[in-house]
Amino acid sequence: MSDCLVSCVCCTYNRKEPLEEAIQCFIDQDYENKELIVLNDQEGVTLKIENCPDNIRIYNHPTRFESLGEKRNYIKTLAKGEYFYVWDDDDIYTPIRISKSMEIFNNNKHIDIVKSEQALMSVDNKNYRVVNNLFHSQACVSKKYMDENQYPHKSVGEDMEFEHGAKILSIHITPLLFYVYRWGGKGIHHLSGISDEKKSWDMASIKAEKDGLNGDVILHPHLEQDYWQDILNFWKSRNSEYGDIWEKEIIKKVPDKK
Repeated sequence: MSDCLVSCVCCTYNRKEPLEEAIQCFIDQDYENKELIVLNDQEGVTLKIENCPDNIRIYNHPTRFESLGEKRNYIKTLAKGEYFYVWDDDDIYTPIRISKSMEIFNNNKHIDIVKSEQALMSVDNKNYRVVNNLFHSQACVSKKYMDENQYPHKSVGEDMEFEHGAKILSIHITPLLFYVYRWGGKGIHHLSGISDEKKSWDMASIKAEKDGLNGDVILHPHLEQDYWQDILNFWKSRNSEYGDIWEKEIIKKVPDKK
């Protein structure tokens, strides 16, 4: 199990800049046997990566799905892995996310979903803090559970209904958090920001029209800033003992881009 294929599934729509960062987070993972599936349903837009790695596949669906739940159900049929990683297009993931959660699955084979009890949160890509929240965006899900369960046909709260009844192992790993939930910043908007889910789903379409993306859109995976160093500075500003652990386990594992 420790070296089995895992699938990172990324639903995207009109978020080129954050998507490029999410893809780079996948590339930087220290787990080798992985694939990234990107599902784009922005009509008239074809996402591409030049010299695309073999383990990244982009599907450009010709028409808009009617809900995020429907879209999540579709993307999981495209994946080939034994475990599925929800890989949202507007957040970022530490390079140990896959490897550490797979270690947990190795020791808890009866579990359906692995999550951390906590995550980092940033506002406008700064002002970090630790939050207690079992975000679906950081879920690692067994193939068996994915195959046996469907997301409901809705766009807000579909994740909670999907996870209902699952055997979830929530772990406390504060120094080595998997995930940074981002609120605000370039290209980031949240469906949960409006309680009416139809308005939330339609809001993305209206924003897409204003942004004017059209035709072939070339993605250039990269990180806009050195988030991992920023988080190290955050730990140090709190005089936290987590700083030394973060530097050793996160920063030193990020490939040198120079």
